[in-house]
Amino acid sequence: MIHSFKTFLLLFSLLFSGMFAANAQLKILSGLQGGTYEVLAKDIKNASTQEVIVLNSNGSVDNFNQIVNLNNEMYVTFLQYDVLLANELQNPDLRKDFRVLLHLFLDEEIHIIAKKGSGIKVLKDLRGKRVAVGTRDQGAYVTAHTIKQKTHTAWIDVELSSNDAYQALLDGKIDAFFYVGGAPVASLFELGKEAPIQLVNLKNSTLGDIYTAKTIKAGTYPWLTETITTYAVPALLVVNIKNMDAKRQLQFNTLLTDTENGLRNFQKTGHPKWKDVYTKNQVIDWPYFYLKPIVE
Repeated sequence: MIHSFKTFLLLFSLLFSGMFAANAQLKILSGLQGGTYEVLAKDIKNASTQEVIVLNSNGSVDNFNQIVNLNNEMYVTFLQYDVLLANELQNPDLRKDFRVLLHLFLDEEIHIIAKKGSGIKVLKDLRGKRVAVGTRDQGAYVTAHTIKQKTHTAWIDVELSSNDAYQALLDGKIDAFFYVGGAPVASLFELGKEAPIQLVNLKNSTLGDIYTAKTIKAGTYPWLTETITTYAVPALLVVNIKNMDAKRQLQFNTLLTDTENGLRNFQKTGHPKWKDVYTKNQVIDWPYFYLKPIVE
């Protein structure tokens, strides 16, 4: 009798765990509220044939930390490529567990924002200035410090969230701030035509080995009156495959297929950044979760 009861408990436990794995909800870690990641994630959610939850985070570094420590969660996360590489330097085995879910790449432009009339027009003008570089949870923090190190531009770091930096700029607490996001970033766009800010031109020969040269055209933001030069960092969708069972793999494959099938519609009705998505990137050297041709 006791043996039968134990057998029943074992079978019930296996059945329950199987149901949990099958019904576990997919969660997309996006980024800051009002940022490009959030809008793209919601576009993916709307195209999905299974339930998907979109979560905000503090940024790319926070996203990385969360998928390292899964705690039985099913996360897909947006991640800056430079953040992934920086963490690989600390953990060379990262490629065993981390996979690029989609071979859809998009470039996140590096915005350096200063007040209009401040005289800060190019990178060298930041020397000695108070510059908000994001928090340690944000990809902007990694990007800003990479640029500072490679270009030897000696500004004064101010650790402050990109979403809080605009008000700090208006209040005179900082002189400029970094915001890394696919242009147009919704929260920056919504500042309106009268926002007393400008973008700083970013051009330095030392940055081309990591970042892609870009321009942000006049009119991309209501307050942007001239085209500026900058760089961009590739953004990826990444999953952690450690201890992933077949049922969860199927859920991720379904999300991948739904997203690929929705790409055309995203480019018509979704965030403008979808129009810049590309499928081949010779710079990205990272294993894929699942390879499938993009629907043309």
